[in-house]
Amino acid sequence: MKPTHFLLMAFAVILFVSCNNDNDRTNKHYSAKDFFAEAVKKSSQTVELNTSDLPQTVTLRGGTKITIKEGTFTKKGTPLSGDFTLEAREFLKPSDIVLNGLNTLYRDGSPLISDGFLYLNVSQDGVPVDQILAKNLLVEIPNDDTRYQTQLWEGGKDTVDNREQFTWDDFPADALNGDIDQGVLQEGNWVWRDQKQGSASFAFNLGKLGWYNCDVFWDSSNGKTTIYVKLTGYVGELASYQGYFGDTFVFFCGKSDNVVAQLYTPLQGVFGVQSYENSMPVGKIGKIIAFAIKEGKFYFAVKDNVTIEADLSLELDLKETTKEEIQTEFAKLDNFK
Repeated sequence: MKPTHFLLMAFAVILFVSCNNDNDRTNKHYSAKDFFAEAVKKSSQTVELNTSDLPQTVTLRGGTKITIKEGTFTKKGTPLSGDFTLEAREFLKPSDIVLNGLNTLYRDGSPLISDGFLYLNVSQDGVPVDQILAKNLLVEIPNDDTRYQTQLWEGGKDTVDNREQFTWDDFPADALNGDIDQGVLQEGNWVWRDQKQGSASFAFNLGKLGWYNCDVFWDSSNGKTTIYVKLTGYVGELASYQGYFGDTFVFFCGKSDNVVAQLYTPLQGVFGVQSYENSMPVGKIGKIIAFAIKEGKFYFAVKDNVTIEADLSLELDLKETTKEEIQTEFAKLDNFK
């Protein structure tokens, strides 16, 4: 083969690979839903177990421990036996929450300070087991905050403005099936840290699979108000949680507190959002971030150190950026002190 022909072929191969990489980076079909699907896949942890190995404690990547007793699971009321799969997701930091398109909002829109939350599911041969458990799980969520008391809440979907959103609701009676493990300081949905042992975690029992959060309401002793955010620059469609509808997201994230409030109620007459009516605590400080993902393009805007005041109204200008830059901005939330 002549040198010239070899060089031409080599150049063609390089050009082909380069074009393919560019297509990966500028996929015109890439959407907000794809972005969050990637996050869900990355945050999901699966563990293969067998009922003959129980009791057993599973430790997740972030340090959350889940102790499973013998006889915990049933399938259509029959005790489970053999191999099964535990799927778990833990959310301990603001970046985890925003990256997965979730929030720390009570069902009425009041912000909660999260001490950590998780999702648990168990299946056998791809078929979910009974959600209500025969015995409680013991869950230990790492937390080195100074707060000695927290509450448990159940998460799930709610319909707001005809769109599905993710919210936290009261801890249900069927989420605990009676016996509390020895050493666990829990009464219903209230959980106390073991001060005598200097515990760096909140330990509690669960008798039901699904979404569970340990947190308390953000202090609103100075009253509550409504905040309004007008969006300029890129004009898209306001999104439901995880981008099932729309492409544009707005979050208020607390300073020094693990608070992530998604704002999704449309403003009237302009492109923008507002919080739930009279839900945001006056005097609290945070940052507001807005981002949009559509047709392979990314847009972002942020305002730091925003103090909530009566009828706060501000504007964010969404400018084109990169996926990497958005992820970098999310990571900054963990050090927003």
